[in-house]
Amino acid sequence: MRARLRDMTAFRGVEWSRMQQALAGTAAIVFAKDTEGRYLFANRQFAALAGRPLHELIGRRDIEVLPREMAEECRRNDTVVLAERRPMDFEEHGVIGGERRAYLTLKFPLLRADGEDLVPALTRYLATILKVDLALIGVIEGEGEERVVRTIGRFGDGVYKENESFLLSTTPCRTVLDGFKCYRSKVREAFPEEKTLGPAGFEGYAGYPLRGDDGRLLGVIAVLSRSPIEDESLVESVLKIFAGRAADEIERRRAEEALRASEEQYRSIFNASVDGMLLWNSSGKVVDVNEAFAGMHGFTPQELIGRDCAEFVPQERRHHCQRMVRAALAGEPVSGESIACKRDGTSFDIEVHAVPMQYRNEPHVLAIVRDVTERKLEENRRAQLEVQLRQAQKMEAIGHLTGGIAHDFNNLLASIMGYVVLAIERQNLHADSRLEHYLQQAHLSCERARDLIRQMLTFSRGQRGEPRPLALGAAVREAARLLRASFPSTVEMETELADRLPAVLIDPVQLEQVLLNLCINARDAIHANGTIRLSSGLLRGYQGVCTSCRQAVQGDFVALTVADDGPGIDGDVLDRMFEPFFSTKEIGKGSGMGLATVHGIVHEHHGHIVVETEPGRGASFRILLPPLDPAIDGTAPRSAAPASRPGARTPLSGRVLLVDDETSVLGFMRELLENWGLEVTALADPLEARRRVESDGERFDLLLADQTMPRLTGAELASLAAALRPGLPALLYTGYRDGLSKAELDASGVRAVLD
Repeated sequence: MRARLRDMTAFRGVEWSRMQQALAGTAAIVFAKDTEGRYLFANRQFAALAGRPLHELIGRRDIEVLPREMAEECRRNDTVVLAERRPMDFEEHGVIGGERRAYLTLKFPLLRADGEDLVPALTRYLATILKVDLALIGVIEGEGEERVVRTIGRFGDGVYKENESFLLSTTPCRTVLDGFKCYRSKVREAFPEEKTLGPAGFEGYAGYPLRGDDGRLLGVIAVLSRSPIEDESLVESVLKIFAGRAADEIERRRAEEALRASEEQYRSIFNASVDGMLLWNSSGKVVDVNEAFAGMHGFTPQELIGRDCAEFVPQERRHHCQRMVRAALAGEPVSGESIACKRDGTSFDIEVHAVPMQYRNEPHVLAIVRDVTERKLEENRRAQLEVQLRQAQKMEAIGHLTGGIAHDFNNLLASIMGYVVLAIERQNLHADSRLEHYLQQAHLSCERARDLIRQMLTFSRGQRGEPRPLALGAAVREAARLLRASFPSTVEMETELADRLPAVLIDPVQLEQVLLNLCINARDAIHANGTIRLSSGLLRGYQGVCTSCRQAVQGDFVALTVADDGPGIDGDVLDRMFEPFFSTKEIGKGSGMGLATVHGIVHEHHGHIVVETEPGRGASFRILLPPLDPAIDGTAPRSAAPASRPGARTPLSGRVLLVDDETSVLGFMRELLENWGLEVTALADPLEARRRVESDGERFDLLLADQTMPRLTGAELASLAAALRPGLPALLYTGYRDGLSKAELDASGVRAVLD
């Protein structure tokens, strides 16, 4: 009887099945027991000896399947083998089939598969049991003729070695790849190319292939002897038994190596990631974190391992975190945004991706965490810039539209106002006081229309003022004195104006216009019954957002504030109130150009407007203007000269070439100049005017032309006239004076520009 004893927990069911198949055809009797004497495995020969089917033997003890005398003797011998922990030979006896028989039994212990000394023990036992000179276990590596056998264990002549390699093609190992092969003698003659056989004096060889659970060829297990092999059947049986253990060990090592490589790759990626990475187990505890994650939250990795999400997730978000872990453990990848906190309690925005994964054969959750605080800020900045761009585009489009309307209206108004002036001059000859009153009222209406056009042109940047250093406090104080006199007594005006402020660069008249529009706006907001407060001051390091252009504002500013105690401004109105022609007043009580003009003037002077309002608590309009160098003193504001009253003029003489493409203006200007006693040649085509200068230039004393004309501007016509008729004086009139540079005017010979 050949047998082996071992610990029951070391073998898997698949190994017993493989051993059953491998030893099914051997003539030897083979069985295996656990340390309690229960049969774990038996081949058919043993079943025949016991007189029972195989399935009735597994799990039973000797006393249950063998005659008492034989069972007791087997148990005694098993105990000796387990105590000595070495292979031993016995002669065991028993009455089988009515005859007393004796069996030569070889019994040996076998180590567990997870022992590091398994391969040395296997090769040593194999050499001892079979009484051979060398036993080896090798894996086959490489492809084709280059395949080699690399030993993972080799025991011979009392010495154990590992990691020796030799070509498969020259050794007897190549003949055992399809099954057991034995060369009982003369193996050196059979393989003369293998140089290691001769010097070692080997005579016999036997080998068996090692295959994995899937039938894949893994390697060979072999023994070599310096004397002929006598019991081939015994060698085959033992090699088959040991082959299963050796194949399992090779697969275990490969699995461990693959796992180690996988974990090394995982560790390399884990540690190198710039994103935070966190590994949770199924209990919601932190198994591993990388430096990026720990640093992101202000910890070291060791401080987080073994803890739960309470360390880095705010209280109100922890149930979301736990739900995410549960969902990922259930096999559902989770992505989203959340909030994390640092060691000091400060919170920040994160983006989380959690996926299920197997780690060391157990379910885990890998979470990839990215700090998106900067991205969020950038998105907010981008959204703010988009709002600013849309606002700028809207205001620019409205500005172009407003400028076009103002230009056309200006031409019409110039004609109307001109004829009114002519009528006033003419009626003075008749001394009709009632007619004079009518014409004066019409003239006042024309002046108000002219002021409205100027506001439209100011908004559209078609007409600019003349900026100069200005002391804001003194200028506003003077303007406020005039405004207080024009407002009803039910309006109280308070001022808190600082005198020692840096000067600002602004046109004084346009500053008065800004103040006038804001105060009128405040007066209407309080329904002419309340308080308007004017204040000025210096703001250092100010940060905010301009209400009209939506741009971020920061830096030092001189501020002019107009505040009221009215009902405040609704959000919808706040978004649109700087648009031209937008008004909340009744029809006929507002042009909708007041705040649009303020927007145009302030931004033209590189300033901004900040509106602060609350329902029921009034509103304040803060004009922010960049300060000049403190060494620059602001001069007193320039008051607008009062308009002169139209009246009779001293007759003039001379010949004028008048050019304007607008026929209504051309007609009025012609009649006006002729009334003054001038001889006028009026032309609507600037090209015709150029030809007239070429042919009759000597007969004209003055060129008077509109600047904005098709095909040829007034400045271009003046330049051509100067070349054709040197010394011919030229005057231009325009509503777009800012489009003309001084250098251009000097080059064209223009003496003056009227607007």
